[in-house]
Amino acid sequence: MNQSSHIQQINILPVCAGVRAVGLVRPRFDPIQQGFLPPQLDVIGTAFLLKGYEVIITCEHVVRDFVNNPTEIIGMLVIGKQGIYFPVSIDSTDFAHDLAILRFRKNPNITDEKFKEFLGNEFSTGLELTDRYPDVSTKVGYAGYPMGTQLLNQKHDPTYSEGVVGIKLCETDIRKEIRITGPVAGGFSGSPIVLKESPQKVIAALANSPTKEAGDANIFSGISWEHIKAIATLAKS
Repeated sequence: MNQSSHIQQINILPVCAGVRAVGLVRPRFDPIQQGFLPPQLDVIGTAFLLKGYEVIITCEHVVRDFVNNPTEIIGMLVIGKQGIYFPVSIDSTDFAHDLAILRFRKNPNITDEKFKEFLGNEFSTGLELTDRYPDVSTKVGYAGYPMGTQLLNQKHDPTYSEGVVGIKLCETDIRKEIRITGPVAGGFSGSPIVLKESPQKVIAALANSPTKEAGDANIFSGISWEHIKAIATLAKS
């Protein structure tokens, strides 16, 4: 996990460049050899880099087990892609809106200057927030890591999919959501939902999979860009 390394992004969609797998790394013990095996990576969700705010966005429920639990017990929280992963820490969480802010952890073996350069390289691939709600039937795209390690390909690249806005704005008692019609599976939680015509513009963070009450239909909710902006602004201040 050398933070002087940088993931190269060449000719890929902005939403795929800005997305990262959220993983759990923990040691494994071999009872036969009475020693430790190489650490095991489990992909548990998705996050994305937010340009301008220099924070990492994911869903609160993706990282809930890491809150107030020491690394020695739960394991190390990391994000990455293409087989390169970096340790991160939880900056803040918003349980009501199911959002969390993550930050890269500085490797003590590198200088502040090198770490700043690393952050600049990483967030150069970040996404931006929109400032308005898209109309119904607007085409959107989203990328993430569905089914975690089960579907993780050899290059650790994200899965990209498309859908359309089904409901422009759905306001519950606690949050604003955008309903999307499109294929989705567990592990997409925390994925950025972007406008297909402006694939760098985030309209929402993918929050949940279809419910059994909906007959497992391809309908899911995204947490509004307004909530993302609010928590990112607080983290930046």
